[in-house]
Amino acid sequence: MANRHQKNGWNLMINLAREPRRNRRPYRFIAVGLALLILAAAVILVLFNLKSLAEFRELKRVNQNLEEKKDILAAENRQLARELENLRRRYRQPVEEINNLLQRKSFSWVLFFNRIEEALPPGSFLMALNPPSSLASREFRVRVALSSREELARLIKNLQLQKFEEVRVLNENYQNNRFQVEMTFRDARVD
Repeated sequence: MANRHQKNGWNLMINLAREPRRNRRPYRFIAVGLALLILAAAVILVLFNLKSLAEFRELKRVNQNLEEKKDILAAENRQLARELENLRRRYRQPVEEINNLLQRKSFSWVLFFNRIEEALPPGSFLMALNPPSSLASREFRVRVALSSREELARLIKNLQLQKFEEVRVLNENYQNNRFQVEMTFRDARVD
């Protein structure tokens, strides 16, 4: 409520209200602008956090999968270590005996294989050779592939000529178009 007064040619307006009049438009504009700015920042932060939360969940899932794979591989590693130790225990004695035989050099593998090669009929070949399991035995076990059954008699005779003793045929079969024979014999030349 403004009253108009005239004094000395001046027109004065006096506001008798408790609070003076203000222009409220700029204040409303600033308040609405700040509210919109805060709302936009909040929306951006929420979207960013949702995206980060989704990425965090994905990384957590991948990390869990990697931990599971690590545990599986550790269990497999322990199992393979146990199996390896069992194999070492099982084959330690035969391997040590063969190594002792080789270290003593009382047995010439070159001469042995030369004699075997001379005993084999033409067209036949050695498929497997199991050396003796102990120093006292000297019994070799072999698997030979022959062209025919008739060559078996020739092989036995040739082995005896090469000073192999106690030649015994353990198994005969026909596989892969070859006549296969499993046999044992003792080497008489070994001390």
